[in-house]
Amino acid sequence: MSKKKRKSSKRPKQRIFRIGLVGCAGTGKSILAAALSESLGVSLLSAKVITQDILDRDGFVYGSGAQIERFLAHGGRQKEILKKTIASHEARRAFVTDRTTVDLAAYAVCELHDQDHSALTEIQKECHRFVRRYTHLFLCPWLPGPIRGNEKRTLNPWYQFMIHAVQRGILDDWGISYLVLESTGVKERIKEIRGLLDL
Repeated sequence: MSKKKRKSSKRPKQRIFRIGLVGCAGTGKSILAAALSESLGVSLLSAKVITQDILDRDGFVYGSGAQIERFLAHGGRQKEILKKTIASHEARRAFVTDRTTVDLAAYAVCELHDQDHSALTEIQKECHRFVRRYTHLFLCPWLPGPIRGNEKRTLNPWYQFMIHAVQRGILDDWGISYLVLESTGVKERIKEIRGLLDL
């Protein structure tokens, strides 16, 4: 008598996504992160939640002539942002974020390379240590042209190009796998990412 095979009662293993969107300001990371987190049904970890509290607390005035990235890089703020970013990412099992430790490492290089080597070395080591927590990294590439102002970024496109170039250099130097998005619209990017995730 042949034995009937029992059907497995095990459910398919649920995939865990911890997705980081890498890119300089003005590349659409924040809008994409919000739409992607909704599409995947995971938490959105937004950079502005951390950054805005620090800007308000320390009295930054946009349009005062001070560069916002430089302001955030000094006075211990860069380390504070890194610490809070890592804590928020560690607290979630799955998420999409518009700021990764690659981004923080790039801004630290650009703003601290000629001023505080010890702080920069410490930040780089911590960023490198944490980066492998992300299951996927997608780069939103720099594009030439005007940057939309939102009172939270430097509008000089060549400054942002420098950030973009350093980000790519860090990813390559650290040997981190990442994918460059080819599309530009939010819906098109969602479709592209879901395809790359085999969803």
